[in-house]
Amino acid sequence: MVPPNGVWREFLGIKQSRNVAQNLLNLDNWPQWNTTAQRILSSQKGQLQQGQRFDLHRIERQQLIEEMWEVQFIRNGDDPEFIEIGFKWLGQISNGKKSGNAISSLNLEITVLCQDEGGIEIAAWWQISKWSKLFKAKVENSAKQIAKQWLNDLSKKAILELEMIKEIVNIEK
Repeated sequence: MVPPNGVWREFLGIKQSRNVAQNLLNLDNWPQWNTTAQRILSSQKGQLQQGQRFDLHRIERQQLIEEMWEVQFIRNGDDPEFIEIGFKWLGQISNGKKSGNAISSLNLEITVLCQDEGGIEIAAWWQISKWSKLFKAKVENSAKQIAKQWLNDLSKKAILELEMIKEIVNIEK
């Protein structure tokens, strides 16, 4: 297997890791922790399933941005307690037009280890399109930022139980 282009980790306690695993597996919880998912469009609600497609919608500079993803696999275990989910980026649309063409492929594998000195690890593989080789550093930085943003959101916002997240959202409104 080809080594990833980047790997990022965040150490968490057992309870926080379990909360992250629960919030990551439940697509209904994503808008409450994922800053790039103000709204989610998917044919299925609730628990993520292998092969499931979903779109993350957000507004940037008064434009609708849609990122399309597919769940490649879901693995879990009890000894040690973990979940691992593979996501494949299917592209991006801005105001109905394809955008983000500089990244030709992006795969994220998120592992959440729920034990002492466990936490979150995100490994990312990407390829850039041939025409964007001139801007390689900038394009690769975009791919890195997606993975880093997910890690930051998971480690800072998804560590709370769903009930606590709902209370915080209601207070902020």
